[in-house]
Amino acid sequence: MSTDKRFSIFISSTFEDLKEERQAVQDAVLSAGDFPVQMESFPAADQDQFEFIKTLIDKCDYYVLIVAGRYGTPAADGISYTEKEYHYARSRDIPVLVMLHGDPGSIPAAKTESTDEGKARLSKFIQEIQNGRLRKTWTTAGDLKHAVREALDNVKATRPAVGWVRGDTTASAAILNEINEVRKENAKFRDAIGHLEIELALPPVPEPDTPLEIDLMPRSKQEYGSPVSSTYARIRCTWISAFPSFYSNLDWRTYDYSDEYYYSIDVDASCMAIGSSLAAELATFDTSGLYKITPNTFERLKSYFIETGLMVTSGESPFTESGNRAARRHRIADAGKHAFEERLKNLRLSA
Repeated sequence: MSTDKRFSIFISSTFEDLKEERQAVQDAVLSAGDFPVQMESFPAADQDQFEFIKTLIDKCDYYVLIVAGRYGTPAADGISYTEKEYHYARSRDIPVLVMLHGDPGSIPAAKTESTDEGKARLSKFIQEIQNGRLRKTWTTAGDLKHAVREALDNVKATRPAVGWVRGDTTASAAILNEINEVRKENAKFRDAIGHLEIELALPPVPEPDTPLEIDLMPRSKQEYGSPVSSTYARIRCTWISAFPSFYSNLDWRTYDYSDEYYYSIDVDASCMAIGSSLAAELATFDTSGLYKITPNTFERLKSYFIETGLMVTSGESPFTESGNRAARRHRIADAGKHAFEERLKNLRLSA
C-alpha cells in the first residue's frame, strides 16, 4: 500500500495585485500532488471572515506567504489581514514559506502602496518576515512557481507534517469529502460577503404566487420532411409555477478547472427548451422546438430564482438543495396547468 502523503497548503497574499502569482503558486501546489487552500474570490476584509480563515489555516500543513508591493487593507488595529494570517499561522506553529519579491523597484506603480504610511507598514512587515524564515525571492510568476516548488520539497523533508495518507477506498473518499466540505464553506462565504459601498433601496422580491406574463416567441422545425411553425403567444403563470419547467429544461454542464468546479449554462438552448416546456402546459399539440423565451425573460427568471434561494450564481450546480426540493415537490403535486393561463389565445401551429 502506498504511504505517499499529500499536504494542504494555505496560500496567503494581498489579492488584486497578485492574481497571476496566486494562480502560479496554486499550479505549483497541484503539480506536487498537494491541495491548495486559498480565498480566491475575496481577500480577508473583516473580523468575521478572518475567524473563518483561521479555521482553514488550522487544517493546513504548510503556509505560503507571497509579498510584493502592497501591504493590504489595515483592520481597526492598523494591521492588515494578510499580516494577521501570517501571525496566526506562526502562533499555530505551521511552517511558513515566505516568497518575497526580489526587485521591488520593477513593480508597476498601480501594484504598490500609494501612501507613505502604507509603504512604512509594508517595509516593517518585510523586515519581520525575513527574520529566521524559509525565504525565497522571485520577480516573475514563473520564478515564483519554481521557488514555491523548491521550498515545498525542502520543508517537507526538514519539517514533516501530518498530511493525508491514502488508505483504503473508504478512507480516501472520506478525505476527499472533507476537502470538498471546506471548499463548499469557502464558496458560501464568497457568496455571503458581497456588500455595497452605499445603502440602496432595493425593489422587493415578488411573492412566489405573484402573476407573471411570459412572451413565447415562435419557431419552426422540420417534421417528417415538412416545415412546422408556431405563432407568437403569451401565457400567464406565477413565478413559482414557472420553476419546474425552468429546472427541468435548463441546459447546463459542470466543469472542473484546477480542481475547482463551476457550472456553465447554454442560454440559447435553455431559452428554447424552457419556452417549449411552458407552451406545453397549455397547448394541445407537441410544442417541442417550436417556442422559446427571450434572453431577457430567461435572466428575469434566473434572477428571481437566485434571489429566492432556489439557485446560486456559481458553484458545481446552479440549483441549491432548496431548489431541488421545490422541483420535486411541484412534480409530486402536479401543480402545473391550473397555474397557467393563455393570454392571447394564440397557442397554435401556423398555417
